[in-house]
Amino acid sequence: MGVTAIRLLFGLAAGILVLPHSVNAQEVIYIVRHSDPPSTLNLDEILDETPLSQSGQQRATMLAERLKDAGISAIYATQARRTVETAEHLAKARGLEIRVHSYEDSDGLVRLLHSENGKDRVLVVGHWSTIPEILKALGYPEEIKIERSAYDNLFVVVPRGDQAPIVLHLHY
Repeated sequence: MGVTAIRLLFGLAAGILVLPHSVNAQEVIYIVRHSDPPSTLNLDEILDETPLSQSGQQRATMLAERLKDAGISAIYATQARRTVETAEHLAKARGLEIRVHSYEDSDGLVRLLHSENGKDRVLVVGHWSTIPEILKALGYPEEIKIERSAYDNLFVVVPRGDQAPIVLHLHY
C-alpha cells in the first residue's frame, strides 16, 4: 500500500481527511448519490423535478456538515432537482455555485473536471446509474453497483495520473 493510501486511511480513521498536496493532478473528487426522494413514490415515478424528502434534506445537511472543511472549491450536480438540492447546503456554506451537467454525459463531465478543475477538490452529485459511469471514466477498473434504494453512497476518489485512482467507498 502506498504512502498516499496510508495517509488517507489514517486520516479517515482519525475522523479527518488528510490528503497529500498534488502538484500535477486533481487532489480529490467526492462523488455522492443524491439524497432521498419522497418515500411515497415508486422508483419508476421519480422524475427530474422530484424534490428531496424531509429525510433527504436532513441527509443533505449532514453531508454539508461532513464536507464543509474538506476544501471543496467546485460542485457539480445533474439537472435533476434532487441532485441540486443535495448539493445546496454545502454550496451555500462554501459560497459556491452549483454547476449543472447532464446525467447523460459522464465522459463529458470527467473531461470538464480535468480541464477546469485540474487541481481542485470537487463534489459531484449523481445517481445510482451515473456514479459507476463516472468512476469508470475516471479510470477506476472495479465494477461498482449501487442499489436504487440506497442514498448514502460517498466515494472519495484520489486521482494518480496514469495509474488507476484510489477510491474509497463510504456511507454517510
